[in-house]
Amino acid sequence: MRRTTMAIGAAIAAVAISTSGAAVAEAAPAAKKIATVASHHCENLGLTIILTPAQKARAQAVLPSGFRLTDGPTLLVETSQCAGAKVNGRNIGRFKLSEAALSIVPPRKAQSRQLPNIVTENIFMLSQLDTSRVLSELKAGAGYPTELTDISLDRGKSSAVPRVMWASASGNLAPTSVRAETSPFLLPPGVDVPNPGVVYQLWAKNSDGKYVVTTNSNLRIGTPAAGTGVLTVEKGTLLHQVLGSRTASGVAFSGSASGFVNDTYVFTR
Repeated sequence: MRRTTMAIGAAIAAVAISTSGAAVAEAAPAAKKIATVASHHCENLGLTIILTPAQKARAQAVLPSGFRLTDGPTLLVETSQCAGAKVNGRNIGRFKLSEAALSIVPPRKAQSRQLPNIVTENIFMLSQLDTSRVLSELKAGAGYPTELTDISLDRGKSSAVPRVMWASASGNLAPTSVRAETSPFLLPPGVDVPNPGVVYQLWAKNSDGKYVVTTNSNLRIGTPAAGTGVLTVEKGTLLHQVLGSRTASGVAFSGSASGFVNDTYVFTR
């Protein structure tokens, strides 16, 4: 879910939930797996914003060395919630995530074994906010910018046309709110389909300067919806620095997933 391809591909073609969701994956031989998160019964709301030339220049300036924006860069802000997960085999209960990311050219090769990789979307994680301390500590240890904070997600009323959805996250790292007007669900509740091959790769750099990637894939998806939305950010934050304003409009997408698996790798060279 993200950039134009992410948002439209995820919402209409597959509605993949990124948030750290990922398939069992095999990264390059120089990479070592350091974590696995398997979540279940998830849903999301995301917004993909196409960056202007001025925003692109500011976004490139915040990326660490070795990362380069795509030619048509986008900013993704996405909120997800899941009924539970196994984190390196440890059960946790219901949790929420909020992520902000930029579309990039991958600095290394990482390949999913779970899906055919028909569409691969690579994003650099500006922030990964969590309501679960276990997830937040795992991500911080891997090298992702994270914060434990309050997060909310409301996918709206089924009777409303357009369907109005809301998401928000507090904290200091990346406080945001999103309001979206979407289509009705394009599949009825209880009906899901296989992900046709949309794979996400979530990138960061750890304190040792090593590349980190989480390969992300949702296996079965349902209740997709698409529309438009508005993002609001706080002054003085990294997102405000990139956007140059407190608000921005983009393509909204939402959906559900029966579950996903996140495999996180650190590259040793």
